[in-house]
Amino acid sequence: MVTFPDGARVVLGNDGGRPIHRGTVAVRGPCAPSREELMGLGLTEPQARALDFVLAWFGHPFDSVTSEPQSGAEPRWGAWPLSGPTLIAALAHWKQHEPEAFDARLGRLGFDATALALFAEDPRLLAALARAGRERGAQRAQLETLVTHVLRPMLDSCAQAETAVDAPGGLFASARALALLLHSELRFGRRGVTRLVTLARERPEPPVAGEHAGERLAEDLRATGRSRDASEVWRILTTPELADPS
Repeated sequence: MVTFPDGARVVLGNDGGRPIHRGTVAVRGPCAPSREELMGLGLTEPQARALDFVLAWFGHPFDSVTSEPQSGAEPRWGAWPLSGPTLIAALAHWKQHEPEAFDARLGRLGFDATALALFAEDPRLLAALARAGRERGAQRAQLETLVTHVLRPMLDSCAQAETAVDAPGGLFASARALALLLHSELRFGRRGVTRLVTLARERPEPPVAGEHAGERLAEDLRATGRSRDASEVWRILTTPELADPS
């Protein structure tokens, strides 16, 4: 347990000898930004619904902090979660827009966003980063970074491949199909997105081409023994939360 001078406490767990914080602020809840705030980042209504669903079901709490053993135990922070350059970008965005809040939570502890490996050596810094994820400004910085560095580059790369992604009548025009794209990026990286787009272009009937691609992806995952990933894809395909408004 880490106790801060103002009495706030953060309880850390242990994962293979590494301190972690599993998080306490859900993406959907009274301490999180609203759907309207998501759309305030320049997202369309289907994009906002898709992002909200993927973060809520497959992401992490805003104040979660884990680490990457393969990269010197550098931290992974927040709902996506962010790591490396995207983590640095989110913290820099927060510091730029709310310098006093940043200093109160991190700056006064001597935090340096470019020295992420220090988190493995100082649980107090890890706890401070977890606590920072409870600040609304830090949450907005996470979302802004996610939109800027993940969602828009993903959509742009699809557009460069001559695939109409989220335009009306496009292969991934619906919130459900966009959620499939985001889930592929989260779980499998750019290779997964490329695979999903390739499947959609084989049966390009709008507006459900992306959903047909999701069904084929789920079957491929099941056939290769990745039943958990397949079940997540089917959750996206069948949830009423992503149904088109009547």
